[in-house]
Amino acid sequence: MAPLTLHLIGPVAVAGPKGARLTPRGMRARGALAVLGTARGMRMARGRLQDLLFSDRDPVQGNASLRQLLREIRLALGTHREALISGPGWVGLDPDLIAVDLDGAVGPDGQRPDFAADLDIPDPEFEDWLRDARLAAEARQPEPDDALPDLWLADPVPGGDQAALMARMILAEAAGRAADLMPVTVWETTQPPARASIRIGAMARIDAQTLSVVVTLTHARSARVLATQRLASPLDQMGARMDQMVGRCCLAMVQALDQGRGLAGGMLSLADVFSFTPDRLARADRMLRRLDDRIAPAVSLSLRAWIRTTHAYERLTPDPAEAIAEAADLSARARRAAPFHATALAVHSVIEAWLDHDAAALGLAQQAVLVDPANPMARLAWSRALAGVGRMAESAAEAQMGLAQPLSGLNPANWHLGIGVAMMRAGDLDAATRHLDAVHRLAPDNRPALRFLAALRFARRDEEGALRALMALRRLEPDFTLDLMGSEGYPVDSLRRLGLLQVARSRLI
Repeated sequence: MAPLTLHLIGPVAVAGPKGARLTPRGMRARGALAVLGTARGMRMARGRLQDLLFSDRDPVQGNASLRQLLREIRLALGTHREALISGPGWVGLDPDLIAVDLDGAVGPDGQRPDFAADLDIPDPEFEDWLRDARLAAEARQPEPDDALPDLWLADPVPGGDQAALMARMILAEAAGRAADLMPVTVWETTQPPARASIRIGAMARIDAQTLSVVVTLTHARSARVLATQRLASPLDQMGARMDQMVGRCCLAMVQALDQGRGLAGGMLSLADVFSFTPDRLARADRMLRRLDDRIAPAVSLSLRAWIRTTHAYERLTPDPAEAIAEAADLSARARRAAPFHATALAVHSVIEAWLDHDAAALGLAQQAVLVDPANPMARLAWSRALAGVGRMAESAAEAQMGLAQPLSGLNPANWHLGIGVAMMRAGDLDAATRHLDAVHRLAPDNRPALRFLAALRFARRDEEGALRALMALRRLEPDFTLDLMGSEGYPVDSLRRLGLLQVARSRLI
């Protein structure tokens, strides 16, 4: 790998080892680098380069100006000055020492910057060349990358060997958890990956028997800081706090990936996967389908299966059975790719629960938790499966513990829904209503919560509250009626079994 990189999309810049900035300050010097970087073989006749940059000066003065400009480039390159090479009548860049980046990356505004965007040299010859070069760069613009940025684990900057080792353990486990939830690639290298990446760096030290770690997640190409995380724990409490620290780092990585997807050109968001809105679910499924089996197939296929279970549970499709059949097919492919992957097992459990195969759902969820006790989808499936076999107190306790974990921030509405349903089945309607209210606040488009709220509020003689829930449900389901709610095909079996479906005969709407 060449030690230097000449970036020509966006501002012209020369990057050295470890990101060292070796860019000359003068605009004409940067213009010369842009010209040489795009020339055939990265070489050009001195006379042609002089004409492009100094056509408005007499030949003697232009030649002197070119010599000064080349000297400026060599000074900026410092110890790498041999990357600028020359011979009889020509000047160029050494391809063994400098690589040219003509791909660039989508900027923070979602747009791809122009070729040599910072150059404005008032020379008619150069202006003509720059216009043509920008047209050529635009014509070769790559298609947007449909994958998420890679995660790049950089070495922690240590305050001592023990601190560095502990920080690396936390970051490595957190990155692994992120890769269990999203189709991403994790790298441990001293150089950045070839693809767009998020650099995960840390500074760690031990002071007064307390480990302190500052984690920084940076979009590698744009140098934009996406997230920071500060962790601290007394050394004698590390065992008890490790899961929380790893979970907080994993959540920061997933959130940074959600930000970095726009910078990398992709559009996959875990927030979309766990949403309840048809458009967002369709967007997530479209991106996962484009990824196909290229990156972490067990994860991408499982997430696509999860989306279809949401369509079934949320009544977002006229044929829930077809959605579940598609989910089962995707889940089977995920299991074939990784038979003991916690996320794949968890999604399979959710599918079996929909099919009323409660014992199978419980067994799969239990396997998922045994494989990875900290996987949030495994824990969520386990809580749901416990409710499916009537173990309500255990189901609610599992969901409460899950809600206390950092990764519950990925889909808090699902945890509150699990607790609410368990409390409702246990007969604690007040607690159930509180948690279902929380679901509605966190995810106003969650339909099951509104069905349960309408029934529970009516049962508690809160007709005004029940009416609000019914009207909100009608906005989400234009065909909704109370007669439909009371029909056999409508997904309110839990309410029917508990004798809480009186609202369907209320004539509130």
